[in-house]
Amino acid sequence: MTNETIIVNDKRIDWLIVERGFEIPSFHFVTGVENVPGRAGTVKKFRELEGYEFELPLIVRNDYLAGRKTHDEILNEIVEFFDYDEAVKLQLSKKDWYWYAYFDGPIELATNTQGIVSFKIKVILTDPYKYSGKVYTNTAISDSVSVVNLGTAPTPIIVEARALKDSTNFMIANGDKDYFMVGKSEDAEKATKDVSPYLFNDEFNKNGIGNWAYMPNDTSFGRFLDGGDAMGGRFKVMGGNESIYPSVWGSNTKTGWHGAAIYKSLNRSVQDFRVRFKLSVRQYLGIGTSKSVAYLVDENNRTQFSIVYVNTSANSNNSKIVVFAYDEHGSARKIYTRDVPIAYKKLKYIHPFMFLERKGSNLKVTTYFFDLYKDPKRKKPLGKDERVIIDRGNLYQRKVRIARLYSGKYAKYAKSLYASLLGFSIQELLPSSTDITPIIIRSGDDIVINVAEKLVTVNDENALHLKDLGSNYFNIDAGASELVIYPPETFDTTVKWQDRFL
Repeated sequence: MTNETIIVNDKRIDWLIVERGFEIPSFHFVTGVENVPGRAGTVKKFRELEGYEFELPLIVRNDYLAGRKTHDEILNEIVEFFDYDEAVKLQLSKKDWYWYAYFDGPIELATNTQGIVSFKIKVILTDPYKYSGKVYTNTAISDSVSVVNLGTAPTPIIVEARALKDSTNFMIANGDKDYFMVGKSEDAEKATKDVSPYLFNDEFNKNGIGNWAYMPNDTSFGRFLDGGDAMGGRFKVMGGNESIYPSVWGSNTKTGWHGAAIYKSLNRSVQDFRVRFKLSVRQYLGIGTSKSVAYLVDENNRTQFSIVYVNTSANSNNSKIVVFAYDEHGSARKIYTRDVPIAYKKLKYIHPFMFLERKGSNLKVTTYFFDLYKDPKRKKPLGKDERVIIDRGNLYQRKVRIARLYSGKYAKYAKSLYASLLGFSIQELLPSSTDITPIIIRSGDDIVINVAEKLVTVNDENALHLKDLGSNYFNIDAGASELVIYPPETFDTTVKWQDRFL
């Protein structure tokens, strides 16, 4: 009979085994009752499935077969094994399910660790369910998809859909009782219109830089924080076609910074707009100076806005996001500043997303991040920050006609923070009215609904604000369910789920 070990966050220690006789806790329902005077028995107040905690008895094998270790070597490896600030997977090696668990101390390990040593770790389950190790996937056929939950408890789903054509909404329904919808249904009495059309939406992993042109070789963007020289710098598409980065930095004569710059003209001037600027920052490749800037330029070739992701320190990561607004005389006003949170600076690989929206006198800046190691498909945005600035003097109301992108480093230092350009898009924001149902999903868009985490994204952007108020994040009951997608013949849809147990 082989020993049972534990797997924590997909890692295991072969010499750490579960003590025989451990009783697996399950079905942690709690019923609350109260006494009623003059009545025999009690009355039920509630019945709930609560989180719970238990002690997991473990044994350390410290012999010549497992490899002898000192007390501190064992303790340090155990601490590293259990040290997480968030709930992680906890699986018994002979079971095909797992919990999401926190671990609490103290760890009390005997001084003499020769042979076999036992100790206990406290397990905290805020989520009382067990989840199957297998993830099931089914694809909708004729806008209908079957989901079979072989567990004993309702289970959440993940819905992934790609739009085959433009639509005002996406809806998935479970019979007549539950549905989830983003957007609004079409109305026979209203016109259907795209009120936020893209002027362009360039993902450099798809398009490269073929439809952008380089700035002249004598270009300088000035000495402000958003400035730098672009004198002969050139971009290169990164291996894997993920993004673009400067392969040639060029020279500098007017500022301390050098790099590459490209531009693109809009097919028309726009008043109200929404810009998305996104980067790929590989912090594990080292720290140094870096500057990535998106400029919005008016009809008279004057900079009106700039969005900057910058680190000015040569030996530490002091990255920040800054947005400048320029009046018609070229005077700059810093309308947004955000230091990148320390927790995100410590991550190895992040994708910062930055948005600037102008609608009337309102200037709205939104920023957030993705942890690419934990979330390679960018399903969960981190640290969203949103601020609205009022342009009370109408100083920043000139129409936008040109977009420019710049990536540079301080010329004095060879090292740089490895920040490359992922993509840039600009939408025109047209007036809307009550007699219009807006198109919010376009052909090729990817929609993701994660019921467990209550996340909704369209093309990696948080779309929770588009959720229909009457819809709900529904779970799938044990047994077979049939889900239906609306509008018909509009989406390629897949549903993912796990069996869940009490």
